[in-house]
Amino acid sequence: MFLQILGVIFLVVLVVVAFYGWKIYRFVKRQAKTDTVVAMSVLPAQDMELEPAVVDEWKEKERLGFMEAELKKIGAGHTGYFCVYMGSAIVKLSIWNIKGQAMAVIYEAASEQDENTVMFFYEVACKLASGSVCVTSNPHAEYDSRPAGHIISYVQSDSILDLVKALKANIPEGGKLQKINDPKEFFLECYEDIAEWGWRAEQLTSEKTQQTLAAVGVDVNDELMSDLIEYGKKYSIEVHVNKARRRFAERSGLSASQWEKIRDKLVYINEKMGVDELISGVYDLAGELTEAQELVIEGFEHNNKELVDPISAFQLLLQSLNIKAKRLASMEKPIKTGVYMPF
Repeated sequence: MFLQILGVIFLVVLVVVAFYGWKIYRFVKRQAKTDTVVAMSVLPAQDMELEPAVVDEWKEKERLGFMEAELKKIGAGHTGYFCVYMGSAIVKLSIWNIKGQAMAVIYEAASEQDENTVMFFYEVACKLASGSVCVTSNPHAEYDSRPAGHIISYVQSDSILDLVKALKANIPEGGKLQKINDPKEFFLECYEDIAEWGWRAEQLTSEKTQQTLAAVGVDVNDELMSDLIEYGKKYSIEVHVNKARRRFAERSGLSASQWEKIRDKLVYINEKMGVDELISGVYDLAGELTEAQELVIEGFEHNNKELVDPISAFQLLLQSLNIKAKRLASMEKPIKTGVYMPF
Protein backbone atom coordinates (compact mmCIF):
# COMPACT_ATOMS: atom_id res chain seq x y z
CA MET A 1 0.00 0.00 0.00
CA PHE A 2 2.95 2.27 -0.65
CA LEU A 3 1.06 4.73 -2.81
CA GLN A 4 -0.93 6.17 0.09
CA ILE A 5 0.61 9.61 -0.45
CA LEU A 6 -1.66 10.05 -3.48
CA GLY A 7 -3.82 12.98 -2.38
CA VAL A 8 -7.00 12.76 -4.41
CA ILE A 9 -10.21 14.24 -3.13
CA PHE A 10 -12.32 11.15 -3.43
CA LEU A 11 -10.93 8.29 -1.40
CA VAL A 12 -11.77 5.56 -3.88
CA VAL A 13 -9.10 6.66 -6.34
CA LEU A 14 -6.56 6.30 -3.55
CA VAL A 15 -7.77 2.77 -2.87
CA VAL A 16 -7.61 1.86 -6.55
CA VAL A 17 -4.03 3.02 -6.89
CA ALA A 18 -3.04 1.29 -3.65
CA PHE A 19 -4.74 -1.93 -4.79
CA TYR A 20 -2.95 -1.94 -8.11
CA GLY A 21 0.12 -0.27 -6.62
CA TRP A 22 2.77 -2.83 -7.48
CA LYS A 23 1.57 -3.14 -11.07
CA ILE A 24 1.54 0.64 -11.47
CA TYR A 25 5.00 0.89 -9.94
CA ARG A 26 6.44 -1.73 -12.32
CA PHE A 27 4.72 0.01 -15.24
CA VAL A 28 6.32 3.35 -14.33
CA LYS A 29 9.73 1.76 -13.80
CA ARG A 30 9.59 0.20 -17.27
CA GLN A 31 8.70 3.53 -18.86
CA ALA A 32 11.34 5.69 -17.17
CA LYS A 33 14.21 5.26 -14.76
CA THR A 34 14.65 8.71 -13.27
CA ASP A 35 13.85 9.38 -9.63
CA THR A 36 11.88 12.47 -10.64
CA VAL A 37 9.52 10.50 -12.89
CA VAL A 38 8.98 7.79 -10.27
CA ALA A 39 8.39 10.42 -7.57
CA MET A 40 5.87 12.22 -9.80
CA SER A 41 4.04 8.92 -10.32
CA VAL A 42 3.31 8.44 -6.62
CA LEU A 43 2.70 12.07 -5.66
CA PRO A 44 -0.74 13.60 -6.40
CA ALA A 45 -1.21 13.89 -10.14
CA GLN A 46 -1.14 17.53 -11.23
CA ASP A 47 -3.59 16.87 -14.04
CA MET A 48 -6.89 15.07 -13.54
CA GLU A 49 -8.62 14.66 -16.88
CA LEU A 50 -12.05 13.07 -16.99
CA GLU A 51 -12.71 11.59 -20.41
CA PRO A 52 -16.25 10.87 -21.67
CA ALA A 53 -17.27 7.21 -21.43
CA VAL A 54 -20.32 5.02 -22.01
CA VAL A 55 -22.20 2.65 -19.73
CA ASP A 56 -21.51 -0.32 -22.04
CA GLU A 57 -17.87 -0.24 -20.90
CA TRP A 58 -18.85 -1.14 -17.32
CA LYS A 59 -18.51 -4.76 -16.17
CA GLU A 60 -20.71 -4.52 -13.04
CA LYS A 61 -23.75 -3.21 -14.92
CA GLU A 62 -26.27 -4.81 -12.54
CA ARG A 63 -24.72 -3.21 -9.44
CA LEU A 64 -24.39 0.09 -11.27
CA GLY A 65 -28.05 -0.03 -12.29
CA PHE A 66 -29.17 -0.72 -8.70
CA MET A 67 -27.17 2.25 -7.33
CA GLU A 68 -28.40 4.58 -10.06
CA ALA A 69 -32.02 3.54 -9.48
CA GLU A 70 -31.61 4.46 -5.80
CA LEU A 71 -30.27 7.89 -6.72
CA LYS A 72 -33.17 8.49 -9.08
CA LYS A 73 -35.58 7.78 -6.21
CA ILE A 74 -34.27 10.80 -4.28
CA GLY A 75 -34.40 13.08 -7.32
CA ALA A 76 -30.70 13.04 -8.22
CA GLY A 77 -29.77 13.98 -11.78
CA HIS A 78 -27.18 12.14 -13.85
CA THR A 79 -24.22 14.24 -15.01
CA GLY A 80 -22.61 11.55 -17.15
CA TYR A 81 -20.16 8.66 -17.45
CA PHE A 82 -16.43 9.33 -17.41
CA CYS A 83 -13.12 7.54 -17.07
CA VAL A 84 -9.69 8.51 -15.80
CA TYR A 85 -6.33 6.76 -16.20
CA MET A 86 -4.23 6.38 -13.05
CA GLY A 87 -0.94 4.73 -14.00
CA SER A 88 -1.98 1.35 -15.41
CA ALA A 89 -5.41 1.48 -13.74
CA ILE A 90 -8.57 2.59 -15.51
CA VAL A 91 -11.23 4.12 -13.27
CA LYS A 92 -14.78 4.53 -14.61
CA LEU A 93 -17.10 7.06 -12.96
CA SER A 94 -20.84 7.69 -12.96
CA ILE A 95 -21.41 11.18 -11.53
CA TRP A 96 -24.72 12.38 -10.05
CA ASN A 97 -25.99 15.74 -8.80
CA ILE A 98 -28.14 15.50 -5.66
CA LYS A 99 -30.38 18.58 -5.89
CA GLY A 100 -27.42 20.96 -6.20
CA GLN A 101 -26.36 20.28 -2.63
CA ALA A 102 -24.22 17.17 -2.92
CA MET A 103 -22.83 14.81 -5.49
CA ALA A 104 -22.60 11.05 -5.71
CA VAL A 105 -19.95 9.12 -7.59
CA ILE A 106 -20.03 5.42 -8.46
CA TYR A 107 -16.69 3.93 -9.49
CA GLU A 108 -15.47 0.80 -11.21
CA ALA A 109 -11.74 0.19 -11.58
CA ALA A 110 -9.49 -2.37 -13.19
CA SER A 111 -5.84 -2.65 -14.15
CA GLU A 112 -4.94 -2.64 -17.84
CA GLN A 113 -2.84 -5.70 -16.99
CA ASP A 114 -5.57 -7.53 -15.02
CA GLU A 115 -9.00 -6.64 -16.35
CA ASN A 116 -10.62 -9.59 -14.57
CA THR A 117 -10.02 -8.06 -11.13
CA VAL A 118 -12.63 -5.33 -10.77
CA MET A 119 -13.15 -2.92 -7.86
CA PHE A 120 -16.56 -1.31 -7.32
CA PHE A 121 -17.00 1.65 -4.95
CA TYR A 122 -19.33 4.57 -4.35
CA GLU A 123 -19.42 7.73 -2.26
CA VAL A 124 -21.15 11.05 -1.76
CA ALA A 125 -19.70 14.50 -1.09
CA CYS A 126 -20.57 18.11 -0.48
CA LYS A 127 -18.62 21.28 0.30
CA LEU A 128 -19.25 23.76 3.09
CA ALA A 129 -19.20 27.50 2.50
CA SER A 130 -16.00 27.53 4.59
CA GLY A 131 -14.30 25.40 1.92
CA SER A 132 -14.28 22.17 3.95
CA VAL A 133 -15.10 19.08 1.92
CA CYS A 134 -17.39 16.42 3.44
CA VAL A 135 -17.02 12.92 2.00
CA THR A 136 -18.78 9.69 2.96
CA SER A 137 -17.22 6.68 1.30
CA ASN A 138 -17.50 2.91 1.50
CA PRO A 139 -13.95 1.63 0.82
CA HIS A 140 -12.05 -0.35 3.44
CA ALA A 141 -9.30 2.26 3.68
CA GLU A 142 -8.49 5.34 5.65
CA TYR A 143 -6.33 8.13 4.37
CA ASP A 144 -5.14 10.39 7.17
CA SER A 145 -2.83 12.60 5.14
CA ARG A 146 -5.36 15.28 4.32
CA PRO A 147 -5.85 18.99 5.05
CA ALA A 148 -7.38 19.78 8.41
CA GLY A 149 -11.05 20.69 8.38
CA HIS A 150 -12.26 18.09 5.91
CA ILE A 151 -14.93 15.75 7.27
CA ILE A 152 -14.37 12.14 6.22
CA SER A 153 -16.52 9.16 7.19
CA TYR A 154 -16.79 5.51 6.13
CA VAL A 155 -20.00 3.55 5.84
CA GLN A 156 -20.00 -0.07 4.67
CA SER A 157 -23.38 -0.58 3.02
CA ASP A 158 -24.84 -2.00 -0.16
CA SER A 159 -27.10 1.06 -0.41
CA ILE A 160 -25.71 4.39 -1.53
CA LEU A 161 -28.66 6.03 0.24
CA ASP A 162 -27.10 5.00 3.57
CA LEU A 163 -24.06 7.07 2.58
CA VAL A 164 -26.31 10.02 1.76
CA LYS A 165 -27.86 9.78 5.25
CA ALA A 166 -24.43 9.59 6.87
CA LEU A 167 -23.24 12.61 4.90
CA LYS A 168 -26.21 14.67 6.11
CA ALA A 169 -25.55 13.60 9.70
CA ASN A 170 -21.92 14.77 9.47
CA ILE A 171 -22.72 18.31 8.29
CA PRO A 172 -22.13 20.67 11.24
CA GLU A 173 -25.23 22.31 12.67
CA GLY A 174 -25.83 25.57 10.83
CA GLY A 175 -23.27 24.62 8.18
CA LYS A 176 -24.05 26.25 4.86
CA LEU A 177 -23.42 24.21 1.73
CA GLN A 178 -21.93 25.49 -1.50
CA LYS A 179 -24.32 25.06 -4.41
CA ILE A 180 -23.16 22.47 -6.92
CA ASN A 181 -24.16 23.59 -10.39
CA ASP A 182 -21.75 21.32 -12.27
CA PRO A 183 -20.72 18.14 -10.41
CA LYS A 184 -17.91 17.44 -12.85
CA GLU A 185 -16.36 20.86 -12.18
CA PHE A 186 -16.96 20.33 -8.46
CA PHE A 187 -15.08 17.03 -8.63
CA LEU A 188 -12.14 18.60 -10.46
CA GLU A 189 -11.94 21.65 -8.21
CA CYS A 190 -11.98 19.52 -5.07
CA TYR A 191 -9.28 17.34 -6.59
CA GLU A 192 -7.15 20.41 -7.23
CA ASP A 193 -7.64 21.55 -3.62
CA ILE A 194 -6.28 18.30 -2.23
CA ALA A 195 -3.55 17.82 -4.83
CA GLU A 196 -2.28 21.37 -4.31
CA TRP A 197 -2.10 20.69 -0.58
CA GLY A 198 -0.15 17.49 -1.21
CA TRP A 199 2.44 19.43 -3.25
CA ARG A 200 3.16 22.03 -0.58
CA ALA A 201 6.71 22.12 0.74
CA GLU A 202 5.67 21.07 4.25
CA GLN A 203 4.01 17.95 2.84
CA LEU A 204 6.81 17.07 0.44
CA THR A 205 9.40 17.30 3.22
CA SER A 206 7.27 15.45 5.77
CA GLU A 207 8.44 12.13 7.18
CA LYS A 208 5.47 10.34 5.65
CA THR A 209 6.25 11.55 2.13
CA GLN A 210 9.94 10.79 2.59
CA GLN A 211 9.10 7.23 3.61
CA THR A 212 6.71 6.79 0.71
CA LEU A 213 9.26 7.96 -1.86
CA ALA A 214 12.00 5.83 -0.31
CA ALA A 215 9.68 2.79 -0.39
CA VAL A 216 9.50 2.98 -4.20
CA GLY A 217 13.27 3.29 -4.53
CA VAL A 218 13.53 7.07 -4.95
CA ASP A 219 16.81 8.63 -3.77
CA VAL A 220 15.41 11.56 -1.82
CA ASN A 221 18.28 14.04 -2.05
CA ASP A 222 18.34 17.82 -1.70
CA GLU A 223 18.37 18.40 -5.47
CA LEU A 224 15.32 16.20 -6.08
CA MET A 225 13.41 17.75 -3.19
CA SER A 226 14.24 21.25 -4.45
CA ASP A 227 12.86 20.32 -7.89
CA LEU A 228 9.69 18.82 -6.40
CA ILE A 229 9.08 21.90 -4.24
CA GLU A 230 9.50 24.12 -7.31
CA TYR A 231 7.01 21.96 -9.24
CA GLY A 232 4.65 22.32 -6.28
CA LYS A 233 4.89 26.12 -6.30
CA LYS A 234 4.10 26.27 -10.00
CA TYR A 235 1.19 23.88 -9.56
CA SER A 236 -0.22 25.99 -6.73
CA ILE A 237 -0.18 29.03 -9.00
CA GLU A 238 -1.92 27.05 -11.74
CA VAL A 239 -4.62 25.89 -9.31
CA HIS A 240 -5.32 29.45 -8.15
CA VAL A 241 -5.51 30.64 -11.77
CA ASN A 242 -8.01 27.86 -12.53
CA LYS A 243 -10.14 28.92 -9.55
CA ALA A 244 -10.04 32.57 -10.60
CA ARG A 245 -11.04 31.61 -14.14
CA ARG A 246 -14.05 29.64 -12.90
CA ARG A 247 -15.18 32.42 -10.57
CA PHE A 248 -14.80 35.11 -13.21
CA ALA A 249 -16.78 33.02 -15.69
CA GLU A 250 -19.57 32.57 -13.12
CA ARG A 251 -19.78 36.25 -12.19
CA SER A 252 -18.99 37.99 -15.47
CA GLY A 253 -22.57 37.92 -16.73
CA LEU A 254 -21.33 36.93 -20.19
CA SER A 255 -23.21 34.53 -22.42
CA ALA A 256 -21.54 31.26 -23.38
CA SER A 257 -20.65 32.62 -26.83
CA GLN A 258 -19.24 35.85 -25.39
CA TRP A 259 -17.16 33.91 -22.88
CA GLU A 260 -15.71 31.65 -25.59
CA LYS A 261 -14.57 34.71 -27.53
CA ILE A 262 -12.52 36.17 -24.68
CA ARG A 263 -11.57 33.29 -22.37
CA ASP A 264 -8.25 32.55 -24.08
CA LYS A 265 -7.31 36.23 -24.16
CA LEU A 266 -7.57 36.70 -20.40
CA VAL A 267 -4.50 36.85 -18.17
CA TYR A 268 -4.73 36.16 -14.43
CA ILE A 269 -2.14 37.65 -12.08
CA ASN A 270 -2.25 36.76 -8.39
CA GLU A 271 -0.36 37.60 -5.23
CA LYS A 272 1.48 34.25 -5.15
CA MET A 273 3.22 34.74 -8.50
CA GLY A 274 6.91 35.31 -9.04
CA VAL A 275 8.86 37.22 -11.66
CA ASP A 276 8.69 34.41 -14.24
CA GLU A 277 4.90 34.30 -14.08
CA LEU A 278 4.60 38.07 -14.44
CA ILE A 279 6.85 38.07 -17.50
CA SER A 280 4.85 35.22 -18.97
CA GLY A 281 1.71 37.32 -18.40
CA VAL A 282 3.28 40.21 -20.31
CA TYR A 283 3.94 38.00 -23.34
CA ASP A 284 0.41 36.59 -23.14
CA LEU A 285 -0.98 40.13 -23.34
CA ALA A 286 1.45 41.66 -25.81
CA GLY A 287 2.76 38.84 -27.96
CA GLU A 288 6.13 39.80 -29.44
CA LEU A 289 8.11 42.66 -27.86
CA THR A 290 10.53 45.17 -29.37
CA GLU A 291 14.22 45.12 -28.50
CA ALA A 292 13.71 48.11 -26.20
CA GLN A 293 10.91 46.32 -24.40
CA GLU A 294 13.03 43.19 -24.07
CA LEU A 295 15.71 45.28 -22.33
CA VAL A 296 13.10 46.56 -19.88
CA ILE A 297 12.07 42.95 -19.19
CA GLU A 298 15.71 41.98 -18.54
CA GLY A 299 16.10 44.89 -16.14
CA PHE A 300 12.90 43.97 -14.32
CA GLU A 301 14.03 40.36 -13.99
CA HIS A 302 17.46 41.42 -12.68
CA ASN A 303 16.14 43.90 -10.10
CA ASN A 304 13.18 41.95 -8.75
CA LYS A 305 14.26 38.62 -7.31
CA GLU A 306 11.52 38.80 -4.67
CA LEU A 307 8.16 40.52 -5.11
CA VAL A 308 6.30 42.19 -2.26
CA ASP A 309 3.17 42.96 -4.29
CA PRO A 310 3.11 40.99 -7.58
CA ILE A 311 -0.11 42.59 -8.85
CA SER A 312 1.16 46.15 -8.40
CA ALA A 313 4.52 45.13 -9.88
CA PHE A 314 2.72 43.72 -12.93
CA GLN A 315 0.79 46.93 -13.47
CA LEU A 316 4.00 49.00 -13.23
CA LEU A 317 5.69 46.63 -15.66
CA LEU A 318 2.86 47.09 -18.18
CA GLN A 319 3.18 50.86 -17.85
CA SER A 320 6.95 50.83 -18.30
CA LEU A 321 6.55 48.69 -21.42
CA ASN A 322 3.71 50.89 -22.72
CA ILE A 323 1.48 47.84 -23.10
CA LYS A 324 -2.21 48.62 -23.25
CA ALA A 325 -4.31 46.21 -21.24
CA LYS A 326 -7.64 46.48 -19.50
CA ARG A 327 -8.09 45.25 -15.94
CA LEU A 328 -11.48 43.56 -16.10
CA ALA A 329 -11.85 42.42 -12.52
CA SER A 330 -10.22 42.09 -9.12
CA MET A 331 -10.83 39.17 -6.77
CA GLU A 332 -9.93 38.80 -3.11
CA LYS A 333 -10.79 35.09 -2.74
CA PRO A 334 -9.37 32.52 -2.67
CA ILE A 335 -6.36 34.80 -3.12
CA LYS A 336 -6.00 38.32 -4.49
CA THR A 337 -6.12 38.19 -8.29
CA GLY A 338 -6.31 40.66 -11.17
CA VAL A 339 -7.90 39.72 -14.50
CA TYR A 340 -6.49 41.46 -17.60
CA MET A 341 -7.28 41.55 -21.30
CA PRO A 342 -5.38 43.27 -24.12
CA PHE A 343 -6.96 46.32 -25.77
